[in-house]
Amino acid sequence: MTTCARCGHELGIGRFCLNCGHPVGEPVPSSAAPHEALPALPDQQPVVPPWATWVVGVVLVAILFAVLASCLGGDDDEPAATDEPTETVATTTPESPPARVADLTRTVKVTAPQAAPATTDLDGALVAYDARRMLDAMPATAWRTAGDATGQTITFTLRKPATIRRVGLINGYAKQVPSGASLVDWYPNNRRIIAVEWAFDDGTVVQQDLVEKTKLQRLTIDPVTTSSVQLRLLSVTPPGAGVLGRDYTAISDVLIAGTPAA
Repeated sequence: MTTCARCGHELGIGRFCLNCGHPVGEPVPSSAAPHEALPALPDQQPVVPPWATWVVGVVLVAILFAVLASCLGGDDDEPAATDEPTETVATTTPESPPARVADLTRTVKVTAPQAAPATTDLDGALVAYDARRMLDAMPATAWRTAGDATGQTITFTLRKPATIRRVGLINGYAKQVPSGASLVDWYPNNRRIIAVEWAFDDGTVVQQDLVEKTKLQRLTIDPVTTSSVQLRLLSVTPPGAGVLGRDYTAISDVLIAGTPAA
């Protein structure tokens, strides 16, 4: 027998038909139709056609080329991103350094109560007491007026408006003069000013309390722009005591410091 009794397929070597698995030489059951393909027996593997391997290889190669094309292709054609944030560097013009506070005292014009007449000091020198003596930065010179000057006002007029930041004064006659083998201190021998007000064009008024020391007592104030400064004498001590005591109110030095107005 060269063909299968069940499916008619050509028989090969073995005891079963390679096509339907029917035992060689066994009769065909009446319920099975001739040439009906039966499932392969469990211990047999289905036969794969030779062309199927080539088809699978071609498909795999096509898939590989498609993956490579998607990974490598198109980079040069993509437009540059335009939505990335850009860094903007702000440029600023350097600010000019603040103007240096300057002593304006020697440039002002002063108007004060009448000065006491000139006198001859203990060393024989003639001494004057006009208002300009307050502006020379020399403690041994002074403006001096007779009696108690409480309530009096001294006005300093600036050459041009300025922003005032500091004021001050030596609140008495700070001169010492030789007398024989000793020095005479005129500060306690004249009246001393113990409280003043500084007033400015915009209505600003600043009070300064003073101590009885022969030094320039400075006061830093909030900047105020003005064309003039008024010094009001609020309180003055009694006259000096003893033989050398004098009934004069004196100021040895005044300070007005600031910067030119913008």
